[in-house]
Amino acid sequence: MANFCNVDGRIVPETEAVVPVLDRGFLFGDSIYEVIRTRHGSLFAWREHLDRLRDSAKGIGMALSLDDTEILRRILATMQTAANREHYVRIVVTRGDGTAPSIDLRTATGRERWIVFARALPPAPTDVRLQIIGRLRNDRRALDPAVKSGNYLNNVLGLAEAQQAGATDCLFLNTQGFLTEASTSNLFVVRRDEWITPPLHAGILAGVTRALLLKWLRDHGERATERDLSRDDVLSADAVFTSSTLRDVAPVSHVDGHCVGNATTLDFVRRLGSDFTAHCDRRAAEHDGPDALALAAP
Repeated sequence: MANFCNVDGRIVPETEAVVPVLDRGFLFGDSIYEVIRTRHGSLFAWREHLDRLRDSAKGIGMALSLDDTEILRRILATMQTAANREHYVRIVVTRGDGTAPSIDLRTATGRERWIVFARALPPAPTDVRLQIIGRLRNDRRALDPAVKSGNYLNNVLGLAEAQQAGATDCLFLNTQGFLTEASTSNLFVVRRDEWITPPLHAGILAGVTRALLLKWLRDHGERATERDLSRDDVLSADAVFTSSTLRDVAPVSHVDGHCVGNATTLDFVRRLGSDFTAHCDRRAAEHDGPDALALAAP
């Protein structure tokens, strides 16, 4: 069955969707994006994702012309074209067409372009093997990692480097040598009775799932902290896992080819993931889905 997407309000098959060659997203990666998923058909944590989309736009000086109501209408309309119940939704906003293939923002005279994909939700990984690579995460003084931009080549190359080493994902370092995040997910470490994730100032994306998980852990009386992590911190951890919109909680079995934790701690992380997923499912059904439908209703 064909996949459909929404280009500036018009739904077309993905194979027929096009952007002009002078689109700045195509030319320069001058774009932002956001990924949202559904849970039992309800659009989960859409407020947090759209807030981050606006923060990303602000971070690159891009004005957004659509409000939440119109964005939700386009998302829901695109989802209706897909036969599957659970969706992976990707929103891409480029700065639009320029008058010339020039990086000069003065040539960016077009309105921003909005693209919405709605595909079947992919399966979550069951065994994550991380490789710490030498490639650095973007420095905050350059392109702030907090901006979820279309400039993703560093992540593409980092993942490829890790896969060549036999891993399934990579772990980036910052300029101080501390671990930051994986290619598309945040990092968590469990040491004794403490849950640790790198702080935002380390140079990471402020993951929506990361924030929800930190709050959920603290609400359940756990000691969840944000602090710098070294390679030794990860290798000697009781358990390691990643978090993201599409995978919730994914246990990590190996880092740099070394086993981390054991069968007991992996089972512990899987149970944590199941409990957290159930929590998110309840929130989606009780609040996110009904609120999105109400706001987008004509």
